[in-house]
Amino acid sequence: MAANTTMQTEAHAFAAATIFREARLLDTGEWADWVAMYSEDAVYWVPGWLDEYTTTNDPDTQVSLLYHDARRGLEERIARIESRKSITALPLPRTVHQVSNLEASETGPDEIICHSVFAVHVYDPRVAKEHLRHGRYEHTLRREGSTWKIARKVITLVNDHVPTVLDFYSI
Repeated sequence: MAANTTMQTEAHAFAAATIFREARLLDTGEWADWVAMYSEDAVYWVPGWLDEYTTTNDPDTQVSLLYHDARRGLEERIARIESRKSITALPLPRTVHQVSNLEASETGPDEIICHSVFAVHVYDPRVAKEHLRHGRYEHTLRREGSTWKIARKVITLVNDHVPTVLDFYSI
């Protein structure tokens, strides 16, 4: 029993360190460090809602708010932002990510599944307006060498009426 508790405590500590670092990097715009947290084959998915109670479950055949089936999709989005050719990102909104209620469990020797809730406060300097996005995160972390990488991130956006552009940095 004590060994299992120790494993759960360690899984929680690794997950918390990873997810809290990810939030900080998003808020400070450290895109290269942020995307490096993802494995090459990482899935990044924000499902849409089918009705008031059910989200989509297949990004290949159903509507998604955002979907990337590999890290390269996130890298391409970052390249567009950094090129300053993306008018929807000029200037970028300021964000504060808050993550809490983190639960983590080790599902194998090199994998951790974690669930958490989030709130992202977004301030858009173009129109001097702010709004709040909130929902649930599900991260799958995978050990690659001595580092934990994000292998999958599913973001369930609870308030899916989005008053402005939805992008990786604002959820």
